[in-house]
Amino acid sequence: MGEIKSTLDIIMERTKGLALTEEEKEEIRHKELAGKIKGWVQKYLDDLVNLETLKSELKKEPGLQEVLQKELQGRLEPDDDNAKIFQLIKELLGIKKDIFVKLINKFQEEAARERSKRLEYMKKQLTKRRIFGSAVIPNLGHDTEWNAYYQKIKDDFKKEVRNL
Repeated sequence: MGEIKSTLDIIMERTKGLALTEEEKEEIRHKELAGKIKGWVQKYLDDLVNLETLKSELKKEPGLQEVLQKELQGRLEPDDDNAKIFQLIKELLGIKKDIFVKLINKFQEEAARERSKRLEYMKKQLTKRRIFGSAVIPNLGHDTEWNAYYQKIKDDFKKEVRNL
């Protein structure tokens, strides 16, 4: 009767002569570091660790500045409360929040202006269909054009933040 091999045995046999290049090793280290940072930042945002604990844990990781900056910038949302993210950006990276606040304000002003225009357009469309009155409120959440536009300006915001 033949020998039954586990999946691990088969994999080990096939990869016996293979080795990772330095570039591949660095990429793996980078992904691991990004995962650790993401986890620690999430713990902070969930109030599972305080700022001092987060700082001490992140000090243990060499070369994290760029990864940490990308993580924190990626978490900025133009329509959410970003106070904790701003605090981390200031405390861990030494970057003032002013530039991010300006981008958020610009996003919110543009969204409010376009939201107002879109609501007026939707009201006119409803009036044409003889649907009108003080109780009629157009639902932007069901408007595919608005949703597409909003997602586009949100994506543009994210790109601007990443490019800082």
